[in-house]
Amino acid sequence: MKNKFDNNKQRSFYFQNFINEDNKNNINSSYSLFNSRANFIFKFFFFVFLIILLKLLYLGINRSNEINFDDFITDKDYNERRDIIDRSSLLIAKNIDIYDLVLKVDKTNNLPQLLIKLKTQFPGLNINDIQKESVDKKRLVLKKKLDHIEYKKAIMLGEPAIELSRRQVRIYPQRNLFSHILGQTDEDNKGISGVESHFNNQILNTKFSDTSFQITLDTVIQSQVRETLEKAIADYSARGAASLLMNVNSGEIISLVSLPDFDINRRTLVNDEKFLNKITLGIYELGSVFKALTIANALELKLIDENTLFKNLEKQIYNCGNSQPINEHDKNLKRDLTTTEILVKSSNIGTVKIIEKIGIENHKNFLTKLGIFDKTSVELPEKGKSLPMKWDNCTLATASYGHGISTTPIQLASAYASLVNGGYKIYPTLVKQNQNIKKERIISEETSKKMVKMLRKVVDKNDPMQGTARAADINGYSVIGKTGTAVKVSKTSKGYSKDVMTVFVSAYPEEKPEYLLLVMIDEPKAIPSKGYFKSDSGWNAVPTAGTIIKRIGPILVSKNYNIALNVK
Repeated sequence: MKNKFDNNKQRSFYFQNFINEDNKNNINSSYSLFNSRANFIFKFFFFVFLIILLKLLYLGINRSNEINFDDFITDKDYNERRDIIDRSSLLIAKNIDIYDLVLKVDKTNNLPQLLIKLKTQFPGLNINDIQKESVDKKRLVLKKKLDHIEYKKAIMLGEPAIELSRRQVRIYPQRNLFSHILGQTDEDNKGISGVESHFNNQILNTKFSDTSFQITLDTVIQSQVRETLEKAIADYSARGAASLLMNVNSGEIISLVSLPDFDINRRTLVNDEKFLNKITLGIYELGSVFKALTIANALELKLIDENTLFKNLEKQIYNCGNSQPINEHDKNLKRDLTTTEILVKSSNIGTVKIIEKIGIENHKNFLTKLGIFDKTSVELPEKGKSLPMKWDNCTLATASYGHGISTTPIQLASAYASLVNGGYKIYPTLVKQNQNIKKERIISEETSKKMVKMLRKVVDKNDPMQGTARAADINGYSVIGKTGTAVKVSKTSKGYSKDVMTVFVSAYPEEKPEYLLLVMIDEPKAIPSKGYFKSDSGWNAVPTAGTIIKRIGPILVSKNYNIALNVK
């Protein structure tokens, strides 16, 4: 018997057999309509997306469609300068674009209305003054050196009569740090002082516009030295301070600080004498540091050796007449002193006895060879020169210990470099030197070695002679050096004041000196010690130098700033 559902099952399996032609046409028509609408919607959104994409691409390529900045900006003629970098390639001077707000009077139809609009954005503008000046001028500079916000305000004004005049200005990221070295530029971007002036043509040279101009100073060391000197000024209530760090073989200057200093970004004319470069421009009597030069001359002439004994030294002599006796600074000094003891104990009388053996002409010639009387070779326009002096027996005697003879600290440092580097002439410089440079010998190697040994005794805290610079004997550096304390010449009357200038010239290491450090403290106040008030070099310049050496020593080692020149 057949199942009454068999036919239905068969028809269910072959469902398409039950779709007649009319149904098929209706289904195909509906499907076609759906596809057509879907395609239209897809194409519509794709087209919209494509338009947006093209618009974004166009705006990315040509953003000036929003606001054409170039319509508001004009370039003023300016001198493009190369960047200046330190010896570690850190940036210390750079040109940047700045903008001045300019009103083109002849381009405005309604000046009063425009001025009101400007006043709302730049409240500091004086509308009355602008209106008066606009009568005779077609172009007015309303505001110089717009900041970022002011620049945007000027652009958004959208006024054809408003113009932004683009020019370049020099900036110094370290502000005060190199004020006595870098110098300044004028409104036309030309160097007027310091490195900017001396190397103006090289820094302006367009052939090297893509390269930086490098000098020998180090920013990190400079900041460490400056910080230490600032503390010394505070600790000793001093008027100022200065220092010089130089390679004794090449003459390369690694640090030069003179305080007080100033922010060179302000571009104000600095006339106050307190801001002069004490190292290169200041001319001073520098005191007992000259004793080393006197002794070196006598050794070179073979008039004495380091062990020559001077017996029964007076405590007071009258080379300059009965009214001006020469005294010992220390009343407790022994009456019998060797050459080395005269240097270590800084004996005035002993040094006078030595220079009497040398004579005027021999000593003048020696100091001339050392460059004491000349301007320094350093590449700065701010340089001083020793004051002329009339040589006689009195000036010869006082010159032996640095009284009555003047020079700049940088020239003294150059002379000391020659004393300790084997006897070669040194020319301080801010430019890296050729390692194969030929050097001129002005002191024998034998004399140089003897001076190094004696200068070590001045600093060595373990030496039985107990020299005047023991506070600078920093462990691991074998520092050598000589102290000096000089009464300053009075500015208000003839003769000398009660104020002092203290100096310490040092070098290290003793085995083969590489670095020379000169430290000066200007008018330090006396500090109490064992019932006395002391203001000599051993109490201020020496410990300051010790602190500097302790701070910069590891930096110099890590950066390996020693330049071993092949001396010929």
